[in-house]
Amino acid sequence: MCSKYNLKKFCNVIMKLRKEKGWTQSILAEKIVVSPQSISKWECGIGYPDVTLFPIIAEIFAVPIGVLFGEDFESTEEQVNGWNEIRFGCSSNIKVLLGNVCRVEFIEEAEKVGIVKVMGDIVFRQYFSVEENSDTLLIHIKNPNGSEIHWNEYDRYGFDDENVVQVFTGCAKDAINLEVINFLDLAVDSRENEKGNYEVKCYSMDM
Repeated sequence: MCSKYNLKKFCNVIMKLRKEKGWTQSILAEKIVVSPQSISKWECGIGYPDVTLFPIIAEIFAVPIGVLFGEDFESTEEQVNGWNEIRFGCSSNIKVLLGNVCRVEFIEEAEKVGIVKVMGDIVFRQYFSVEENSDTLLIHIKNPNGSEIHWNEYDRYGFDDENVVQVFTGCAKDAINLEVINFLDLAVDSRENEKGNYEVKCYSMDM
């Protein structure tokens, strides 16, 4: 670990990531299952986590592990006002695979063509991906427990709001070739919302 990464940068990086989340040292300590004193030592540069904790910390912050040691996070995804924005080439063919509780809204807004915006808990965002396959945009909302049949509640790390995905297509509603696939035991409702946008809501019937 030391030969590959620069541990000297870790103290500044973890403090920056924690403050971006608005978490106290105690909150972060609870998520990692260590003492607040450990977080304080890490941020002061007088101690480091056990090597087995680095993947866990990276997952909690939803960043590649190298970011913890100062590597640049080069991605087409950026966070704007709490939303993660993912840019893609404009496509009228959209396929959505639903594997988690959320609301997906399709918005025709010319100046935001080719953007997917995501807001949700850390686990939801960790298991979310956007891929461009030939002429089709694939939005994959994965099931955190890995099952291809059942969905179960999971630890949302204190996030109480709904998981939301907004797709800015730039295309008229009747020009979008949309395929929505629910592969779990979740309920799905589709409708035109009060803004005139088409949306799909995926939810557990037990909630």
